[in-house]
Amino acid sequence: MTTGATGRSVVAEYAARGVVLLVVAVAASARTWGRVVSEIGVGAGSPVLLAGPVGAALTLTVLVWFNRPELPIHDRQTDKIVGTVMMAIALMIQWLVLPRFAGTYVLLHLDIAAVWAFLFGGCVFVFGLRRTGKFWSAWLVLFGASPVVIRLATAVLGGGPWALACVVVIVVLVGPVGALIGARRRGRGRGASPWPGPAVTRREAWRSVPLLVLVAVVLALAPLPATAEQRLALGPPSLIGPGQAVPVGWSERSREDFGWATRVYGPAATLHRQFIRADQPRADWDPLRRPRQAVVQTLTVAHPGTFDAFPVEMTFDLRAARISAPVVVDLPHGVRARYRSVINDGELETWSLLSFVWTRGGVDRYQRVSILTVDDHDFDAQFPATVPGARSTASRLVALLLRGQASVTADDDELKDLDLLTELGSGLVEAQWSTR
Repeated sequence: MTTGATGRSVVAEYAARGVVLLVVAVAASARTWGRVVSEIGVGAGSPVLLAGPVGAALTLTVLVWFNRPELPIHDRQTDKIVGTVMMAIALMIQWLVLPRFAGTYVLLHLDIAAVWAFLFGGCVFVFGLRRTGKFWSAWLVLFGASPVVIRLATAVLGGGPWALACVVVIVVLVGPVGALIGARRRGRGRGASPWPGPAVTRREAWRSVPLLVLVAVVLALAPLPATAEQRLALGPPSLIGPGQAVPVGWSERSREDFGWATRVYGPAATLHRQFIRADQPRADWDPLRRPRQAVVQTLTVAHPGTFDAFPVEMTFDLRAARISAPVVVDLPHGVRARYRSVINDGELETWSLLSFVWTRGGVDRYQRVSILTVDDHDFDAQFPATVPGARSTASRLVALLLRGQASVTADDDELKDLDLLTELGSGLVEAQWSTR
């Protein structure tokens, strides 16, 4: 068994390697953590990202506290293979997978997963696979506590800060319990030491640092998606009630409120849906001169970051749909909207969407306004339903991952109803300013 002085030198060596690895990992993800800080500032719910690291840190502490001796069984060749594979996974996530999911960047935060993959690979390089796998429960918490899982669990528990706190506590408790189970299952091997020497020699460990630095630089150079906050327009300074004022030339047929909005978007959120119809038919909107209809959907929240965490596509069932690339549309008062066509292969229907985000009621309320039209111009036409979007989003993300961008992207050169939605959107914006 090693002496106390030898044990202290081993701990010092471990600490030096760990500090270097953490510094390199933080440098590789500096812009990511900067984005997380900014998201917390605009209320995107990004504190959920802290659940994994906090839970993993507590789990690691328990495992170290109940440290058991181990036999010196190691394979450096396996270390190099596994470490290289994890580094390749980190690079692929950051450069190949992340751009595919740019629209759900805040919801998924795949760049955080790339950081964990890099950190795991780095630990394998400088500490060895067996020594790294010794703390499997901490890694399980770190990788398992993904933002989307925590957000969905929070919604199931009713939403709000208390539900989020409960989910975070559950994640943290799962890690100390897993650590205790792992600690109890470890046996004391014959001739094993409670402070075994490093599985990877000092020379091998420090020779791996240049590779880690190179991978970190490549990760740091990867671009990150834009945020919805950059498109936030200054809207009318007051709210006139639920929904939007109907523009001139249109009449409201009915409206619908969705109580589940508080669970998904926060306790102060509201979601309203207005069915409107043109007062007069127009031949350029319909050759048969049928009055066109539209849906105006208004999501009002307390923090603009909510729009990043939950994109507009998440409020519709798009499991069998393909969406065109957005077209920027300039509306009055400096409002910039985005137009998209949606082809629903499951229902054999096509519809168009114009959406924009702006402030309302000063700076304490923010709205995302979505205007929808469908190809069916009959009076009883069915519009896409408004749903929480968990199953739809999951199915769409899987299709995007396995089948690529073509499976969820529509090439629509006709830009159906672009003129109608531009005129209707302009009238709707003007109506809010004229009724304040």
